[in-house]
Amino acid sequence: MDLNRIVEENVSDAIIEKPIKFSVCKRDFEIFPPTLGKMQILSKHYLMLDIDETAFEESPHIEAMRICVDKTDIVCEIMAVAVSSSKQELFDNDRIKGLTEFFKWNANPKDFSTVILAILTQVDYVNFISSIRLTKTLRQNEPKA
Repeated sequence: MDLNRIVEENVSDAIIEKPIKFSVCKRDFEIFPPTLGKMQILSKHYLMLDIDETAFEESPHIEAMRICVDKTDIVCEIMAVAVSSSKQELFDNDRIKGLTEFFKWNANPKDFSTVILAILTQVDYVNFISSIRLTKTLRQNEPKA
């Protein structure tokens, strides 16, 4: 399947807010397209992944596998945040830590890479990261009164 078709399907799924479903150790999870608030929470994690954007554009699956092996803890935390559906769940640090540990010890990098790739394709990753970096730059270069 070509990349353009996958992108079109993901856009269509996002418009109708179709969740991504997956299972780990017979527990079912759903990831709905992220709200602005969830994207803000995830933004710091995305930056910590140190994704090679060129490699991601050329071969997303291989780059996803690399970050899942190199940054397992961050990937598991992203997954924990992504499956949280309410504001209360997002701000429940004990729940997030518990899910992070569950994912870390009950899934393998192949599982991580498929899910993290799905999470990253729910948003326009390259433009999202560019906007985060631009905001960071603007804050650093803010004029002093």
